[in-house]
Amino acid sequence: MSENNNTWLCCNCNTLLSNDINHCPKCGAERGEECEINEQQDTITVDDYANYIEAQKNKYIFRESVLIYAADITLILGIFLALGALLLPHMIDINYNNPTLLSIVTAMATFLTSLVSWAILRTLAEVSQMLRKNNQKE
Repeated sequence: MSENNNTWLCCNCNTLLSNDINHCPKCGAERGEECEINEQQDTITVDDYANYIEAQKNKYIFRESVLIYAADITLILGIFLALGALLLPHMIDINYNNPTLLSIVTAMATFLTSLVSWAILRTLAEVSQMLRKNNQKE
């Protein structure tokens, strides 16, 4: 049964709780029959489990923030490069039949590439955030 008479083990989330509590504060499960603890298995203490979950949350939050910052930087650089491509024929002499058309096409391609990259990186950050929140609920 439990390790001593003053505690019980929640069968839903493996949290060791006091006998005074009838509901688990982590998962909300009611106190039912106590789970048997096999001495050969490793048990998880409440402090270690909380630290593990906190470290895992920080890992995903850092990844999400890196993806969001990378997406924003990519979009800003794409806008500056597109503006530079538009202004380039006016600053230097290019030996091409229609340098304005070339600069417009280059600017549009640069801007659209950066916009698509921004959308992909932001979507990855949102998916990571949704997966993290779903794992927290479970």
